[in-house]
Amino acid sequence: MKSITELQEGKGTFSIGQALGDGWNLVSKHLGYYIGAGILAVIIGMGVGMVPIAGGLANNLVVSPCLMAGAIFITWQISKGHAWTDFGAMFKGFNYLTPILVSSLIQAAISVALALLCFFSFIPELFRLFELSQGSGAYSNQDEIAALAREMFFSGKALLLLFLFIIAMLLVNATWAFKTHFIVVYNMQAWPAMELSRKVCTHNIFPVLGLLIVLGLIILVSAIPCGIGLLFSLPLSIGATYSAFAQITGSDQPDEINSEMFDFINDANKGNQQGI
Repeated sequence: MKSITELQEGKGTFSIGQALGDGWNLVSKHLGYYIGAGILAVIIGMGVGMVPIAGGLANNLVVSPCLMAGAIFITWQISKGHAWTDFGAMFKGFNYLTPILVSSLIQAAISVALALLCFFSFIPELFRLFELSQGSGAYSNQDEIAALAREMFFSGKALLLLFLFIIAMLLVNATWAFKTHFIVVYNMQAWPAMELSRKVCTHNIFPVLGLLIVLGLIILVSAIPCGIGLLFSLPLSIGATYSAFAQITGSDQPDEINSEMFDFINDANKGNQQGI
């Protein structure tokens, strides 16, 4: 596995086709566990989300990200030749609660800021809509209110802003696509993990964007038949994203014993045997 210094200075890349192929090979080894864990994760998320106000925040900032971290941990271990035998390993992500929460808050803040930028561009229209809706104007100005509402949501300006917002969010997600991987695999804190993800993904911006778009289309199509296809496409997305990360970092290499240390241990054992 490459060191943090090597990743900061290097220019590793990955293949989208290999990521999809290797990703499926990884998750298919324990597909039943992935499907079961996915169903349980949805149930847990729905349960937490039912808590008024705080539930949604807790699910988006803590529960779902930590469960995803658990899936990354499991996939990392499978890639190194370890079988998934403990179903409870899906909760391993909660061991990284603090950095995951901080990184989720930072990314959420950026997303909210981008949404507010789009919202502020409609301030004049919103003030005009408010004026037209005052008092009896809500009834007498219905035609003008409807025309203004259509202009706000279906005009060229609205479509352009929506397009720019989607592109910006896609870039944000691509930039930090590996932040949780670095938190789990390299045991990094939130901001260092996000910065390293930014450096690695910026160098691979088009492959990362391509992978996210391909996986998004696969998930979209798989959701059409009553969502049943998601049982397979979501594990694929976990495996494919990890495979891309592994191609860059070498995190899928099996644990190795340092050869010099191995020789030292052997020499020590021989000395002990001779002493005996």
